[in-house]
Amino acid sequence: MLAEALTALAGAGGTALVGAMATDVWSGARAGVVHLFRRDDPDRPAAIETQLDNDADTVTTWAEQGRADRVREELALLWTLRLTRLLEQHPEAEGPLRELVDRLRDERPSTSTTWQQTNTARDGSTQFAVQGGNVVYHQGPRPPSTDGGAIHR
Repeated sequence: MLAEALTALAGAGGTALVGAMATDVWSGARAGVVHLFRRDDPDRPAAIETQLDNDADTVTTWAEQGRADRVREELALLWTLRLTRLLEQHPEAEGPLRELVDRLRDERPSTSTTWQQTNTARDGSTQFAVQGGNVVYHQGPRPPSTDGGAIHR
């Protein structure tokens, strides 16, 4: 049974790895994980490389469809299990995995966006403002009055 701290490390590793897929830091993340699994079996790196490449392609494809979050969650769980198994068999991999997680956290681009918008409407005008989306507004002529043109207030 793996200690709680190592289980948390495996979870952080799986999340960091999958979070790096389809980003500029992917090649370093990929190389780091392949290096970790090299201690498990000398022939295993080729299989790990193939699995990593397939998973990264899946993330890219789902990202193009706007559904990357779901596949990232599932792949993070899968890689967490793989890293947990690795740590169970090779506890000495803790240090290198911790270093990889820290490096990926520091190198990964920030996903937060700060938006600021100031809108001013005057003199009975109508204002439409949006960030990260769109507004579709259709205005046609006023419908004809049915009461002979009298104005009701």
